[in-house]
Amino acid sequence: MKNAFLLFFLIMLSSCTEQQSRSNDWHVVLKTDRDGSILKGSKQELINAVRNGQDLKIGWGGKRETLSIEHLSVPIWLAILNEKEVMAHLDPQVLSHIDWDSLNVSYKDATKLQQEWRVVLSTKSNFDAVWYDKKADTLIRRWPQKHIMTWFTKGDSNKTSVPLFSKD
Repeated sequence: MKNAFLLFFLIMLSSCTEQQSRSNDWHVVLKTDRDGSILKGSKQELINAVRNGQDLKIGWGGKRETLSIEHLSVPIWLAILNEKEVMAHLDPQVLSHIDWDSLNVSYKDATKLQQEWRVVLSTKSNFDAVWYDKKADTLIRRWPQKHIMTWFTKGDSNKTSVPLFSKD
């Protein structure tokens, strides 16, 4: 009888630990193609995650014939637009140099250290990047793009939530 109780207790403990582990794992909540069509998940699930204050990461990338790059970033600012779309700003970055032959990275050109790369993106797969010179206070380049995007959350994003402007 004691062994049966111990076995039952261990099974229950294992189940709780497994459930806790799953709720702390990152999972895809939304994936869109370059046109913004949903490939996986839903925008509502992402909106719920934002409203619930869950941790979020966004991934995207590109591939040409011989080169590919993948990015993953934590947004610094999020907004829900008309309860339908999510937009995110990324932390400004000082861009590094990539030597594609050796796949080495560096800050090779020290004159560019005052230049930042800033990005705003959305669940419509819009990706607007600008290069900005902080020292000269000037916009160097703007490059609107479309990307396949994957939005990750940590925890249970199925929990429905009310708009942040609601009194509920």
